[in-house]
This record gives sequence, structure tokens and C-alpha cells, in this order.
Amino acid sequence: MIRRHPSFFRLGAAAVCVASSIAGATAACASAVAEGGKAGAHAAHGKPTSGVTVTPTVPAKIALGETVTVRLRFSGVTAADGATVEVRDPTTRATLLSTRLARGEQKTIDLPYTGRTDGMQFIDVATTQAGRSSVQSVPLPVGSGQLKLKSEGQRQTTTGGEAVISLPASSPGAGR
Repeated sequence: MIRRHPSFFRLGAAAVCVASSIAGATAACASAVAEGGKAGAHAAHGKPTSGVTVTPTVPAKIALGETVTVRLRFSGVTAADGATVEVRDPTTRATLLSTRLARGEQKTIDLPYTGRTDGMQFIDVATTQAGRSSVQSVPLPVGSGQLKLKSEGQRQTTTGGEAVISLPASSPGAGR
């Protein structure tokens, strides 16, 4: 069984989870939520980040099929050779933007985004500077804006009122 704390999924349009690696993304999001949803909360406690500051501005609600502007502001580029930025849609794995920032440069980019699926969607902003990388997942509330369970999970409630997701178990090495 996978258990989640009731406050783990408190995401607002401005919440940003910071992770220095894909493997650390869940811990980073949990840390950011535990710190009140503040962007960059994980950076002070965990692995080093790229140091590039990404400040997103996202509409509070995006209608299904609506194209909106997601504004990304970049700063904090201190490396002599600058930094790189790549914005990806993790659902389609498409690169939406790839650019280079010079030392000391502050740049704002307006990125068009079309809400194609109901629920909480994300775009990933990867930054690299001086050999260090960071990934920020920017939440985009499309339609209902609700997080969706994967179909293989079955949601249940314990007698104590705790939400539990039951998943089928398999033995290690099965299916290899």
C-alpha cells in the first residue's frame, strides 16, 4: 500500500517543486509542500542546484483547449560561460524551449501553452550552470485542475478516515 499525507497534494498555481535530479523530485516536492509550498524550499536543505532562479507566472485556471501564456523569468546566472535552459512537456516529452543565458543576464520568456487534458498538468524547466543541474516542475491547472490517480491504483479509505491507494503486488524479478 502507498500512503500519502493529506497535505502532500496541496498545490496552487504558483507552487513550484524544485529538484536537482529526477530521482529526487518526489522528495523535493514533499519538502516544498512541508515548507508551505514555497518555491525553492528544497534548495536550502538538499542537493546543490544550478543556482539559476526560475520564477513562473501561471494563470489560476486554464480551460480545456485554451491557449494561455506561461511567463518564465530567469535570473541568477553567475557562471562565466552562462547557463542553459530547456523547457519540456513531460507528457509528450517534447522540448518547448531551449535557450542559453549569458552571465548576469535576466530574461523573461512568454511561452504559449494549450491545455489538452483535464487535470493538473506540468511543464519541466531544466537549468544547468557550472556543471550543476536543476529541474523545476511548474503546475498548470487545466479544467478541473485535479491530480489524477493512475488507473492501476484503487483508492480506499481506512476506518480511521485515512486515504489509501492499493496497488497490485509482484515479486522481485517477475516479468523479466
